[in-house]
Amino acid sequence: MRGEVVWDHGVALPGHSLWLDPLVVRSFAFISHAHTDHARRHKEALLTPQTLALIPEERRPRAWRMLGYGERLRRGAGTVTLHSAGHMLGSAQLHFDDDGWSVLYTGDIKLRQPGRIETFVPRADVLILETTYGRPHFRFGDPDETLETIARWCRRALDSRVTPVLLCHALGKTEEVMLQLSRFGFSFALEKRCVPCARQYAMAGRSLPNWIELNVEPVRDRVVISPPAGKDDIRRLDRYRTALISGWAKDPDFARLFGADATFDLSDHCDFDELVEVVERSGAEQVYTVHGFTEDFARSLRRKGVKAWALEKNEQLALAL
Repeated sequence: MRGEVVWDHGVALPGHSLWLDPLVVRSFAFISHAHTDHARRHKEALLTPQTLALIPEERRPRAWRMLGYGERLRRGAGTVTLHSAGHMLGSAQLHFDDDGWSVLYTGDIKLRQPGRIETFVPRADVLILETTYGRPHFRFGDPDETLETIARWCRRALDSRVTPVLLCHALGKTEEVMLQLSRFGFSFALEKRCVPCARQYAMAGRSLPNWIELNVEPVRDRVVISPPAGKDDIRRLDRYRTALISGWAKDPDFARLFGADATFDLSDHCDFDELVEVVERSGAEQVYTVHGFTEDFARSLRRKGVKAWALEKNEQLALAL
C-alpha cells in the first residue's frame, strides 16, 4: 500500500490517507491552488495561507492546515513538503517522502515566468504531472518577449484612441498580467467579474497596480481586462480591440471560438517542452499524467524511454509502483 497511487475522482495515496486535488469532498485533501476546479469543501484540507485567502467563503474547506513553502508536515509515517508551482499566488507542488520513497504531485505548474523566474522541481521516485498542454504544438514563446509584445500592442491601441481589452481568467491570470504590465506604465480597468478576485489578491498579500472597475463611464488611457465571459460588457465600449492571453492561442480552432482580434501565448501552465523538462528535473522513474492531454503526453514520454501512463484513463484505477 505504501507505494500505490489511485485514481477515483481524483488522485490519492491510499496508504497514507492523502487525497490530491480530488474532484469530490474528502476527509483530508491537498488543495494545490484556489481555482474553483480544484477547491472543494473538504472536511479538512492542506494548503498554503495564500490559497486559503483566495478561496471564496462558499468553497472553503471546513477545517484546514496551512503550510508555507519549504515547511514540513508529518503525515503518518511520511513527511509532506510544499513548494511553489509558479501557477498563481499560493499555488503549490506537494512532495511526499516515506523512508526514502518519494512522490511529487505538481498540481497546475508553470516552469518559467516573466522576469526570468524559474520554478524549483524537487527530485522524486514518482511524478504525478498535470498535462494541460501535453501536445507538441503547444510550444510557447519566451514569456518576457511575449509580455513586451503585449505591451506594444496595448500602447499602439491607446495611441490610436482605441481601448485594448485583454481576455484573461479572472483569478490569478488577471492579477499577474496587471503586475507584469505595470512596469510599462499602464493602469487598468477591470470587468466586474475580475473585481472581487483583484480584491482577494490584495487581501492575500499581493499589492496590485492602479485599477478601477469598468462601468458605463468612458475608459481612457487604461488597459481593460476581462474574462472571455465578460464580452457583453466590453461591447458597450466605443472603440476597442480584444486579445486572448492564453496558451490556447497555439490552438487555432480553440482560439477562434473567442473571436479575439489578437492572441498571445502567455500562459500560467507549462508548455510541452517545459513539461518534458519537469520530468527530467524530477528524475522520476515512473510518471503519471493527469488533466489535459494525458494519454498524448504519456505516449510521448514512453517514446523517450520513460515509464509513463495516464492516471485518469479509467476510474478507480490502482497502480502499484
